[in-house]
Amino acid sequence: MDEGFFCGAVGSLVVVRLTKPMSERVLEECQLCVLETMQQTGSKAVLYDLTEMEPTSVHVLLYQRILNDHVRHLDLRRAIVVPNTQIAHLARLGFGVGDYKLFYDDLDAAKRFLRDASPFSSADWSVRVTEERRLRERRSSTRSGGGRRERDRMTG
Repeated sequence: MDEGFFCGAVGSLVVVRLTKPMSERVLEECQLCVLETMQQTGSKAVLYDLTEMEPTSVHVLLYQRILNDHVRHLDLRRAIVVPNTQIAHLARLGFGVGDYKLFYDDLDAAKRFLRDASPFSSADWSVRVTEERRLRERRSSTRSGGGRRERDRMTG
């Protein structure tokens, strides 16, 4: 929980709890954990519990949209549980469009929504492996003084 998130399998669901303000690096770590847990459970149903999350900067939340684009082809079904309208607004910024639904302090309704999610299939495997590899490579690349990775500076 040091990084501000918990990710693990709870029954047939992948459950993510965010507690601290996020950074791009923490979002990447969380995404990796979600992908690994999906592999272990075979589930495409992800429950994001944001009831304890502290507000995060918009810049970081927009980075979550980039991460979402990389796993869009996996057809994940996500339920996002929020405590209030402020966190709901931040969740909408971070997740943009997709197969997710917001729930206000109702974990049971979120679990019911996820119950009908299709299982993870072998056809999805290569996309998941490719995304996991991309995130691991990005995480291991060094950052320059301006916060950009050396590889990004050369290409951008």
